[in-house]
Amino acid sequence: MQSLKLVNGDIVFDENGELIMIEGPEEVAQCAADVLGTNKKEWFLNPLKGIKFRAFLDKYQSEEEMREEIRQGLFQEPRIKTVESIHFTIDRKKRTIEIHFQATADTGERINEAVTIDAG
Repeated sequence: MQSLKLVNGDIVFDENGELIMIEGPEEVAQCAADVLGTNKKEWFLNPLKGIKFRAFLDKYQSEEEMREEIRQGLFQEPRIKTVESIHFTIDRKKRTIEIHFQATADTGERINEAVTIDAG
């Protein structure tokens, strides 16, 4: 499958003004990152897409609950078959969460990705 390459939600063009297309592990990682960057019920065309940002914003956060929310979000991308690791860093001052994950796609290819969620 191919998709348009996105950086911070914007379409990327090459030096000739042509759209850049991606495929393979990079495209799967981009789709998974899109799910993690979407608050559940935020997108009216698919209210089930995304993760519950509330799990990361509560005063008394459960690391286990946050990790499970991320795992469930990753499995919304049907081409992800296994999730090997999830690490996240919370920056309370900037109100952001940086999520690093390693997963395996249905093709057997490894996916390493980092996603930043802005909770501000």
